[in-house]
Amino acid sequence: MTLAGVLVPNIEKQEILGVLAALAEEFKKPDLHCSRLNHNQIVRFATEVAKLRVLCFGLISRKATLGNYADDIKKDDKLFYNKNAQYLLERVGAFMEEKSLTEAQLSVVFEEGNFDYGKLKSLIRACRRDPKRRQSRTLRFVNPSFIYSKPKKEEPLLQLADLVAHALFRCVDDGPSTHGVMETRYLSEISGKFYAQEDSRKVLGHGIYPVHTLSAIKVTDKVADFLKKMNSN
Repeated sequence: MTLAGVLVPNIEKQEILGVLAALAEEFKKPDLHCSRLNHNQIVRFATEVAKLRVLCFGLISRKATLGNYADDIKKDDKLFYNKNAQYLLERVGAFMEEKSLTEAQLSVVFEEGNFDYGKLKSLIRACRRDPKRRQSRTLRFVNPSFIYSKPKKEEPLLQLADLVAHALFRCVDDGPSTHGVMETRYLSEISGKFYAQEDSRKVLGHGIYPVHTLSAIKVTDKVADFLKKMNSN
């Protein structure tokens, strides 16, 4: 599973919506869903996003890395999604803490789908009350009351998250159609837009979180090296 989020300042929203609309028109597509774009179109999409004032967050996970928690949730796909969404939001919370922002300054929109966002909110509330992991303390900057879900057609900015999730997935996709080639081009184009730890400027473990280690998600040596060398602008 790959998940992604893109932080968009309110002041930039209209300009970014204009860029997305212009690209969709250029590609003669109703939207910028990567599954319906060809390689060159995705590269072009990524190069345009790299010019925007946005901040990206991403996560790569395998069910096996959840360990005993997988048994606790009876291998429920929706709860697996929610747990990974928690990990992703923890990274957003870390950025909020680093920049001395407050929970009132952040709203989160997920794409509406066959997921239980009510249980996700309950999970975030439980983590805020009693954080079992150090990283979960950053969820005090993510208010569950400000978590929403919308259809993608009602929130075009979700197309940004779709691109980031797709870029991450193509780095680790080992399906038969890839013929053993892990595609890093899309991620390379937007690599400078990811959240990085302030001092080291390293993205891995901060803007991109492999749950819980690179070895656990079983990436190739080439992809592992690529991710380790990623730095933010």
